[in-house]
Amino acid sequence: MNAPLLSTPRVEPFFFDADPGTRFSLYHPPAPQVPARGAILYVHPFAEELNKARRMAALQSRRFAALGYAVLQIDLFGCGDSCGDFNAARWELWKRDLATARAWLAERSPGPMQLWGLRLGGLLALDYASEEAVDGIILWQPCLNGRICINQFLRQGLAAHIRAGESAPPRTTAALRSELLAHGSVEAGGYELTMPLVKAIDACDAAALAVPPCPIHWFASTSPSPTRLAAGAARLAERWSARGATLHLHAVDGLPFWGANEIVECPALLAATGAVFAAQSA
Repeated sequence: MNAPLLSTPRVEPFFFDADPGTRFSLYHPPAPQVPARGAILYVHPFAEELNKARRMAALQSRRFAALGYAVLQIDLFGCGDSCGDFNAARWELWKRDLATARAWLAERSPGPMQLWGLRLGGLLALDYASEEAVDGIILWQPCLNGRICINQFLRQGLAAHIRAGESAPPRTTAALRSELLAHGSVEAGGYELTMPLVKAIDACDAAALAVPPCPIHWFASTSPSPTRLAAGAARLAERWSARGATLHLHAVDGLPFWGANEIVECPALLAATGAVFAAQSA
């Protein structure tokens, strides 16, 4: 698996037209010396986690490409290097971006289509797949409940203010949500959250989604509670199995790279993901 990565990987950066504006993307063509295995569309995490996770996403994309997958990384509207402001982003618009990106990728790789979501991108991938069936879903440390995810983001924003030593009245997530409700937007972690986006995310719960009948590979850290992780996975597996989906939980130990102060890697996650998909391609 590692041999193809020793040479310079082929990566094609480009912008494609979408409604509205354009979206920045990175295309990783499948390695020509191995059989083509289909396509993987990456769904990035929320806000600053997108930037912290870019290196890991690129490393894994190269590994997927080396196994014969065509991989597309897209910056959704209002995120990263794509057009639009974050405060204009909407959940439904992001799903339309995924549909456009999927169509582009399917033209170049007619084989099975999989979604690969990190953190909130995992929930977005599941929500999209509940409306437009795919052949597989890969989840990296997914946020499976939108309201919990937003509360975590708000708490992280509060913690950042405290670390910066800013003198401001004490605030809580409840206070920030009250401000959001009263004014229609609130600043957290350097990002302006708007009521339409938060409302849509709050309403999204993986357990309630009509996932397609496909394999779902969930890679997650066992910290701080392996028992709680296993129990949660078992409940989801039971719900999703009724719809024909098969959930595979892969426990991984490693740094939470998406939230680290510096750009870091998680070799254990790369190794675990690589082992699963290398075995499938054997």
